[in-house]
Amino acid sequence: MRTKTKTFCIVIALWLLEILVFDSAIAVATNDTAFDSQWGLTIANVSEIWELSTGRGVTVAVIDSGSGPNPDLTQNLNSGRSIVRGRLGDSSSDVDLVGHGTHVAGIIAAQSNNQIGITGIAPDAKILPIRILDSRGDGSESDLAQAIRYAVDQGVRVINLSLGGATQTGGLQLALEYAAQNDVLVVAAAGNGGPTAGTTYPAGNDLTLAVTAIDPTLNAPSFNQRGSYIDISAPGINICSTVRIDAIVDSSRRCAGLAEPYVTMSGTSMAAAFVSGVAALIFGARPDFSALQAREVIIATAKDIGTAGRDETFGAGLIDAYAIFKALGYFPDIVVLPTVSSLGRIGEEAVGGTVQIPESERLQWFRCLSPGEATLAVPMDCVAIARAQRSVYIPTRKDIGSFLRFSTLITAGGTPQLRFSATTPKISAIWTEISTLEVGTKISINELVASASDGKTSARIVSGPCKIVKNILIANRSGSCKLRIFAEADAPYTRLARTVTLEIVAKPEVLN
Repeated sequence: MRTKTKTFCIVIALWLLEILVFDSAIAVATNDTAFDSQWGLTIANVSEIWELSTGRGVTVAVIDSGSGPNPDLTQNLNSGRSIVRGRLGDSSSDVDLVGHGTHVAGIIAAQSNNQIGITGIAPDAKILPIRILDSRGDGSESDLAQAIRYAVDQGVRVINLSLGGATQTGGLQLALEYAAQNDVLVVAAAGNGGPTAGTTYPAGNDLTLAVTAIDPTLNAPSFNQRGSYIDISAPGINICSTVRIDAIVDSSRRCAGLAEPYVTMSGTSMAAAFVSGVAALIFGARPDFSALQAREVIIATAKDIGTAGRDETFGAGLIDAYAIFKALGYFPDIVVLPTVSSLGRIGEEAVGGTVQIPESERLQWFRCLSPGEATLAVPMDCVAIARAQRSVYIPTRKDIGSFLRFSTLITAGGTPQLRFSATTPKISAIWTEISTLEVGTKISINELVASASDGKTSARIVSGPCKIVKNILIANRSGSCKLRIFAEADAPYTRLARTVTLEIVAKPEVLN
């Protein structure tokens, strides 16, 4: 029954149908069956850290709908607690009435190398599940405040809050102050209400680390909220994780075998759990660190995405576990290769990064025939671009269909050495402005499709749960919508065409 007090709801997950898989040249693999589907581990450089920390000795409180049962969590679940309508009750970890809390817990601390399912961000951390949400995902703010205090008193280092509401009371403020006074890092989901929604709490409180979601292309999904309160971004689309072993779900969402208790979900809830897991890695390696120090290093080392500098869409940028541990003094002998940031579009800046010592003696951009990882070897299919010796390069018509690399020439040990970045996406003169839409969204093709050409744009459906009616794209249901987009010939461009995929995701439920 819904309480009459101020309520919180899950910053609800969206489920998608397709998992995107990324390859990593450095990643430490596990024998878990769905490991290769965990794209977030690669994009945030998490698996490189497991030789240094797996979160052992750290407990993360997941205040949510409960956690478990799931065999990938059994070893790492502490005895659960339930706080509903102000009553603290002992309970087993098997208290999840919704499935959301189990999914969040798995992202943080699913076991590794047990030949099932997934690997958590901090696979040796412990989870303290505290259930405050009922079977509909609702719970009172007073219960949340009590749960925060209870978690602090149990000695946790991190509290994950993948839930939120439109306001906060003085009682919640005092609970967050209690966590801060006792050196506990509180991580909160920034909300799924979309760009025009107001601030979600407790993420909007300065005492929490507010996390928003990004997709595999480092873009903001359409459900993301905006605001100066957002601190950091993390993977939050198509995240494969644990559910209750008896969960009844659409088979299209299964991500570790059709009969296994693992599904994909999306939302800032998943992104918050990702950050909580990284925080556990930090405390596992540096138990002397304060919550404030952990917060500062997470934000200071984030990979800047979107508008240069901190912004209201991505906060400080994408969390980067490798950069965090490098800043903590690890990896001193690792050769740091140049980086490149680019959307692969004509007329839009590609930016090379030179975070290395000694300083570069020369910068150079190359045009390449094929994609590739960062390397010390000279790529044989790359040609230097004339008069492109600065860190910023704007692709031209000559670059269409090519991949770009950024290189630096430095002197290492008295020997000149060329270092090449990974390639940019294939350079195109036509693209879509967004890559993720909510079910039910209607958007004009003129608004969706952009091009370096002034030629008239159009599109046709190739496959997937969408349709075009009178030049309006309509997202019918969850899934992958494949489009063929066009721009008519207009000097100096010939007719442009490209096939793109839009992810259609379920609309989240938002607390009013």
